[in-house]
Amino acid sequence: MSVLPALTEALYREEIARARAMDPSDKLLEGPRLFQRACLVIADGIRHRHPDFSEDEVLAQVKASLSRLRTLDDERR
Repeated sequence: MSVLPALTEALYREEIARARAMDPSDKLLEGPRLFQRACLVIADGIRHRHPDFSEDEVLAQVKASLSRLRTLDDERR
C-alpha cells in the first residue's frame, strides 16, 4: 500500500494551517514572493534547455513564457 496519498494530504493540511496562521502583512507579501520564485524556476528551466543563452536571452524567454501564460489565462476567462 502506498503512503504517498496520505503523505500528500498531510503536507497539504500542514500548508493550509501555516497559511491560516500567517500574519496578514505576511500574507500580502506572499504573492510577490511566489511570483518571484516561479520566475526563477522558469529561468532555471530555460537555462537548462539552452545553456548557451545569455542572461538577456533568458530574461526575454521568461517574459515570453509569462506572456503566453497570460494569454492562456485570458482565454479561459
